Amino acid sequence: MLEKKDVEKRKGSEVSTEEQKQTRYIRPKTSINETPDSVVIEMDVPGVSKENLEIQFNRGELTIIGHRESWDRGKMNACYCERIDGSYRRVFSLDNTLDPGKIDAKLTQGVLELVIPKVEAEKPRKIEIKTA
Repeated sequence: MLEKKDVEKRKGSEVSTEEQKQTRYIRPKTSINETPDSVVIEMDVPGVSKENLEIQFNRGELTIIGHRESWDRGKMNACYCERIDGSYRRVFSLDNTLDPGKIDAKLTQGVLELVIPKVEAEKPRKIEIKTA
C-alpha cells in the first residue's frame, strides 16, 4: 500500500526542474535491471512512435524525451478519461562502469528497451587457479 509521502513524491516529480514549471511531464513506468554484462532500462511509452522519441547522452546523463500526440475525439465529449497526452522526460545518471557509446535502443509494442553494456573491466570474470 502506498503511503501519503509516496503519492506526494510522485505528483511533484512530474515537473523536472524549476525552469520547466510551465511544462508538465508524464513520468513513464520504468524498470532498471542488471545482468553480468549490462544494465537494462525498460520504459513504458504507449502511444509514442519512434519519431517522437529522442535519446541523448551528455556529461554522464542519459536523457529520454518523448511526446504522445493528442487524439482526435471528433464530436464526442469526454465523460471519463484516463489517457494522457503530452511529453515524456526521464534523466538517468550513468557511472563510469557503463559504456554509453554502445547503448542499444529498441522500441517494441510501446516498450522502450535500452541495453547499456558494462565496460570490460567491470564485467565479472573467472580467475584461473594454476598449480605449481
